[in-house]
Parts: sequence; C-alpha cells; structure tokens
Amino acid sequence: MTATTAVDPPRGIAAAPADPTYKWKAMLVSGSGIFMVTLDGGIVNVVMPSLAREFDASLTMTQWVVLGYVLAVTGLLLPAGRLADLRGRREVFLAGFAAFGLASVLCGLAPTMEVLIAARVLQGAAGALIQANGSPLIASVFPAAERGRALGLQGSVVSIGLLSGPVVGGFITQLVGWRWAFYVNAPIALVATVVGLRLLRPSPRAARQPFDLPGAILLVAAAGAVLLGVTQGSDWGWDALETLGALGAGIAATVAFVAVQRRAIAPLVDLALFRTPAFVAALGSGFMLFLTISPVILLVPFYLSLVLHLPPGEIGARLIVIPAISAAMAPVCGILADRFGVRTLAGIGATTVAAGLAALVALPDAGSTLPLVGAMALIGVGQSLFLVPNNNSIYGAAPRERYGVVGATIALNRNLAQAFGQALAGALWTVIVRAAAGGGSELDAPVAALMTGFRTVFAVGVACAVVAFIVAVVVRPSAMGGGTPRERTGGPAGGGIAPASRRPGGVA
Repeated sequence: MTATTAVDPPRGIAAAPADPTYKWKAMLVSGSGIFMVTLDGGIVNVVMPSLAREFDASLTMTQWVVLGYVLAVTGLLLPAGRLADLRGRREVFLAGFAAFGLASVLCGLAPTMEVLIAARVLQGAAGALIQANGSPLIASVFPAAERGRALGLQGSVVSIGLLSGPVVGGFITQLVGWRWAFYVNAPIALVATVVGLRLLRPSPRAARQPFDLPGAILLVAAAGAVLLGVTQGSDWGWDALETLGALGAGIAATVAFVAVQRRAIAPLVDLALFRTPAFVAALGSGFMLFLTISPVILLVPFYLSLVLHLPPGEIGARLIVIPAISAAMAPVCGILADRFGVRTLAGIGATTVAAGLAALVALPDAGSTLPLVGAMALIGVGQSLFLVPNNNSIYGAAPRERYGVVGATIALNRNLAQAFGQALAGALWTVIVRAAAGGGSELDAPVAALMTGFRTVFAVGVACAVVAFIVAVVVRPSAMGGGTPRERTGGPAGGGIAPASRRPGGVA
C-alpha cells in the first residue's frame, strides 16, 4: 500500500508584468533544448561505424556509446521531473543545457572508447534534465486554448532534429571527423543557456516535495546490470561467472525496485496503473514494438558501412527515412485512430512493421540501397500506424489526473525497450557473425558472415513484431479494441483505474 504525505504548496514567484511574447520566448529556449538532444541522437547513430574503426573496438563495446546514454536518460528522466519541482523548472532545464554542452565537448576530446562512454553517460544525465522539463515548461506558459498547438510545434521541432541528425552527423564526420559531430552541440548549448537565463522567469518551487532517490538508484542498477550481462556475454561467455553475476544482480535490483515503489511516498512508477489489463496490454505491445525496431537503428549503419561501403554522409541520408515518414504520418494516424479504433490500426501497423523487417532479411550484399530504403519506409509507416493509436489507448486506460505519471511511464517504457532491443540485437549479431566467420573480430568478418548476422537478427525482429501484433490485437481487452468515442479521445476506459483520491492509500 502506498503511503501518503502532506506536500506544501509551491513557493510562488512574484508575478511578472504581463508579456504577450513571453510564451514564445519560452518556446524558443525549450525548442532549442529539444532540438539539440534529438539532433545529437541522430548524429551518434551515423558515427558508430567510424567510432568502431577509430578505437579498434568491437560492436559489443561500441554500442555502449548509445546504451550508456540511454541508460542514464532512462534512470534519471523521472527523478529529473521531480527535481524541477524542488529546485525550479527553469533552473534545472538550463542546468541540463550547460551540462549537455560540456559533456559533448568531453565526448569530442575522448582519447579512448571507455572515456567516450563515460562522457556519454554524463551527456545522458544532462539530456534527462532537458527532456523531462521541455514539455512542462511549454505547457506551463501557454493558455489551455493554445497548449495543443504549442506542443504540436514542439513535436515538429523533435521531427526536425531527428531528420537533421543523420544528415548533419554524416556530413560533419565525412568532412572534418566524428569528434566535430559532438562539438557542434557546444555552441548551441552555450548560446541557449545565456539566452534562457535572460528570457525565462524563475519557476515556482514545491517545498518538501518527496524525491525517490532509492528508486532512481535501483532502476539504473537494474537496467545497467542486465544490459551489461547481455552485451558482454558474447565476450565473457554466457555461462561465465561475470555474465551470470551481472544478470542475477539485475534481477535482484528489479525485485528491490518494485518493493521500494510499493512503499515509496512518491514513487517513480505508479504501480496502481498496472492493475488495469488494458493499460498493461497497451504498454506491453508498445514495448514489444520498440524492441522490434531497435535493431534497425543499431545495425543499419553497419550494413551500409561494412557491406555497401558507403561514406558517413550517404549513410546519414538513408537513415532519415523512418523519422521522415513517422513525422509525416503522425497527424494522419491520429485521425485514422479516431475513425477505425486502436485494435484495427495497431494490427495493421504491426503487420506492416513485420513486412518491413522481412524485407530487411532479404537485403542484398551489394548494389543499390533502394531495397533498404523501401524496407525502412514500410517500417516507418507501420511504426506510426501502431504507436499513435496505441499511446492514445494507454492514456485512455487511465484517469486524467494521472496523465503526468502516464506520460513519464510511456517514456520510461520506450527507453527501456530501445536499450534492451539494441543490447540483445548487438549480442545476437556478434555471436552469429563470429560463428559464421570462424572467430576474429566481427567488424573484420567477410561479407557473407556479416549478412548472416544481419538476416538472423532481422528475422528475430519479424517474430517480435508478431508478438506485438498478438498483444495488441488478441490480448488487448475488447473494451480497448472496439474503440468507443470516449475511449479514443482519452477518457477512462472500462475497468480503468480509480482516481488516486478514491484509492486506499493512493497519492493524489
């Protein structure tokens, strides 16, 4: 049972004179932060092959450049939101800006892969401060009648960052080297921090707001230990004491995390949400879909570099296919979800993703990139058809007063799925390629061995897409599948969770 506590009201900041342009100033600063973080994500995906060659590192080691960042964001995203309530949203957001710029410089200066990974963890911690507070910063300054449009504009900034990252990263890496792909963040962070201090007003703070530090530590420990065991298993040996110890520690930390969340005054994850089958099914199907498409993000750059021998600039141009289609499809999918319901659209989306992954299984080992672009286009369409209505159904399974917690849970679910998806894909690809090549480094393996690894991983992805389909269409409760207008527009679905104020021991 969850305990309750009295929380003091926010300590107010003296109201500033009305300024009709202030909301747009806040949009400028917030949008700069979101753009920088999403731009960096696209850049890093492109430079991965260059990093592997620069440091003569295996994929097992190289993928921690991504996993270290994702792990830090995953563990600190929810605490960062609570920290903003304690210390002020403007202050925490701008601290994230400054720290992200500094960590980016450290990434560019890294003399070894280990130092680069450590700098990426710092960058992830700073990214959590930005991601957790960008949307709330906008929502707090725009009136209710304009809030939807404002958040939509912020979504457009996300799309622009995702589209720009691969292209910018590819050309910078090709022209002046991968280190400058990190340095590019520094001037953005510096200018935006200075401008933000001048333009943004101090934020209200909540006194004595509880902070679930044990939960945050256990979440990072659980995810980190399991990811370490999965990624290093191919090097340590799957029956080695180190591998089994890491996996066992991860499981133990997970059990401890759940126990702490059950007793915490203000838990990171509201376990009461998981009592509703509709919520669990929608969240589970979303996890499976992100798990399914994560190998594409990790392995396609290596296919383009190691098999087709494309330079970084051309690799980046191919990687924009999925985010470009997703950005274009998102508004359309929202309309379709309202008309056809969650179950129908999610089923079509999962099937389309499976078709795209099946096309990746049949990729050629030479020639044009058109088959790859076509397969990624299918995945982009399917991802949008699935995720937009599925996320809407997650909100539809919860009461409106819990939407903040629900949004944070969706973000946590996505980050965990992407981290584990890439870790599992990297481990499987490494094992298959080394076995097919008869040993040695997977990055020096012959093309035939590389393709065996790619095709095996993408075939497993097809199976995962089938599981996502089953959970979304078959397991999902019928109340969420038929899609009544009330459910589709975000009202509590049948069997939804009672508001916290009406639950015994619930936190309002």
